Amino acid sequence: MRVAFLCINYAPSVGGAQELVRRIGEGLVGAGHEVRVVTTDTVLAPASPDAGRLPVGVEVMAGVEVHRLPVARRSQDVLRAGRRLGARLGRTIRPTVLAYGPWGRRLWRAALDAAGWADVVVATSAPFTTIPAAVRAGRRTATPVVSVPLLHLDDWTPGRSVLDPLRSSTRAVALTSSEHDWMVRAGVDGRRCVVLPPGVDPVPGSPPPPDAAAARARLGVDDRPTVAIIGRIAATKGIDTLLAAAPEILRACPEAQFLVAGRRTGWSGLDELVAAAPPEVADRVVVRRDFDDDERGDLFAAADVVAFPSREESFGLVVLEAWASGRPVVAAAGPAVSSVVRDGVDGRLVAVDDPAALAAAAGEYLSRPSEAAAAGRAGMERAVGEFSWDVVIDRWTDLLGDVVSERTAVGTGVG
Repeated sequence: MRVAFLCINYAPSVGGAQELVRRIGEGLVGAGHEVRVVTTDTVLAPASPDAGRLPVGVEVMAGVEVHRLPVARRSQDVLRAGRRLGARLGRTIRPTVLAYGPWGRRLWRAALDAAGWADVVVATSAPFTTIPAAVRAGRRTATPVVSVPLLHLDDWTPGRSVLDPLRSSTRAVALTSSEHDWMVRAGVDGRRCVVLPPGVDPVPGSPPPPDAAAARARLGVDDRPTVAIIGRIAATKGIDTLLAAAPEILRACPEAQFLVAGRRTGWSGLDELVAAAPPEVADRVVVRRDFDDDERGDLFAAADVVAFPSREESFGLVVLEAWASGRPVVAAAGPAVSSVVRDGVDGRLVAVDDPAALAAAAGEYLSRPSEAAAAGRAGMERAVGEFSWDVVIDRWTDLLGDVVSERTAVGTGVG
């Protein structure tokens, strides 16, 4: 089976969408399939002010053939200027395909070529042009299209530029039941809409969970009760919420420390947040920027509690990574995360932007280690049995095989 992916960024770019495509693509290659990725030459989202640049061309990464094409940067600059002007006039531009791109003639031609080569096209991320371009290319080449919109439904409602291509896709994949239900309510055929979550690598030898003190020693951080927030260092991730909760957490557990670890993004507010925190909090904040991949497991293992106060998510891979290490999560109860975390079983759900609720839940776990351990074990069981990448890749292989079989029997199903 030949599978083409169309996505806005790909490794070495870092993010949940990039990791999802990379792991599915490499998993399909491992199962004997051919995989091509068509993506941009940017490191961050093409609409970002400083999106970065990767070499244009073709390379093979872990068996996946990656085609990087240039984006029309002048077009992105014009669109970004329009968004800034709209903000000044009090008219915020809603996320749409027109506003966010990416645009580029060579990118479109590569998408069309990939659709002609492939048995099935998988397109990710809304509100970008990737899914509409895949649907257009699918129509031109009679190739079925599986769309994975990764909708962040916390703070915006997708419009027609996003919904029409989803309604026309052969399949629409939701990461969570909440995303699935929303798409069906919005007019996506329920028979074509499926839930397929991302995966995680279970910790070798788990259970039991890894030793926190040993992980902290390997990282060179103090051996203290630790609340960690791990992921991209971005304004939407709720780092400010955790630091606002920190004084109350310290009252519940005076020895606690706060580990903030993640990849840099275009946001530069972390240093200001730490500097503005009370001295007793600032002294207990440990920041690890751009950590090595081989440190990732230790960062989760070093935590007693993983905080996930993110304001917008399509799933929340951090939750799975915490569970894989047997760590409980305290997460903001956005639509996606609320359909993953079982409140009081494998973690705690608290209101978005509520430092007091976050502090209370994290403080309870720190002061009641047996409850934290029980929640961590429950999460680990799900990570191994429900969300391991082996399970997820098998499900993707079945889905794509079914779509290709339908194409052979009755056509693409692309509207």
